[in-house]
Amino acid sequence: MVSVSVLGCGFMGENHIHAVSDHPTLDLASVVDVDEDRAAAIAEEYGATRALTDYETALDDADAAIVATPEQLHAEQAHATLDRDCHLLLEKPVTDDLSSAWNLADRAAKSDVSTGVSFILRYDPGYSGARDAVADGRLGDPVSVRAKRGITTAESQRIGGRGHPVYYMNVHDIDAMRWCIGSEVECVRAVEHRGTLDEVGVPDAMQALFEFENGVTGVLEGYGILPDDTPGQIDAAFEVVGTAGRAEVDTPGSTLTVHADQFDHPDTRHWPVVNGRMDGAVRRQIDRFAAAIESDEEMLATVEDGAHAQAIAAAMKTAAETGTDQSVDRP
Repeated sequence: MVSVSVLGCGFMGENHIHAVSDHPTLDLASVVDVDEDRAAAIAEEYGATRALTDYETALDDADAAIVATPEQLHAEQAHATLDRDCHLLLEKPVTDDLSSAWNLADRAAKSDVSTGVSFILRYDPGYSGARDAVADGRLGDPVSVRAKRGITTAESQRIGGRGHPVYYMNVHDIDAMRWCIGSEVECVRAVEHRGTLDEVGVPDAMQALFEFENGVTGVLEGYGILPDDTPGQIDAAFEVVGTAGRAEVDTPGSTLTVHADQFDHPDTRHWPVVNGRMDGAVRRQIDRFAAAIESDEEMLATVEDGAHAQAIAAAMKTAAETGTDQSVDRP
């Protein structure tokens, strides 16, 4: 069994913890959180051996770590993981600073352990299917790609100034666009609207135009002021158009509709709990992490992929704030 420590017991941290807790080849050795009571409660619920507030102690006894803490802690904790030759799965964005993201990507690529970034859309059947349609040539030559992602006002206020929304939510779409098209973004134009979320220092909405090196154009829009009763708490879509066809993905989709005290489309693709077991894209990613540890194969999204997506997000943020076209920083 591979001993795993999960750093961070927030929303995504708990999803990872749940997926590890009942995995046949992984042992949930410890969970870590600055909130001692939260760590203890999560450890009891999912059967972790230990609940800790000190990540260094957790890493000393682990074969692998999943880092799901706030992004300003990622660089320190990821490097500490690699210092111990532990396998690493890192939540996005890679870090809170682009230069440190590239440094970490370089170190991860040279390490002898399995490393990756948690871009779960790569494990979503819809996004994976769109990418396969492009790779197989069924759409002809790709011409354009479009993505959008919106979250509720309450979620935006919860995240607050901790992280700009282009890093918190749209970085997933940026990675999906880059992965699907198979080309790098070379130029970004963007605009933003500010107002409702000024109290937490982030824009209400952003739109961007990407120019890929292979000539494909991309459009990305993100917004953080959806009504708090939005079904599924999210609105997202993805479309690729080629010379011979198109592929489209809707989120959350219509697999399940619940119309009770409120109208809802619960998530059935990313982190559904099916018969008490974490399933969906989160499960597939943990399965891939376990397989990568066992066989040395790469994760679907490397730390370098995470740094590329972060660089595009940084260019989008700067383009919107300055009103000028931005090239994408690459080492």
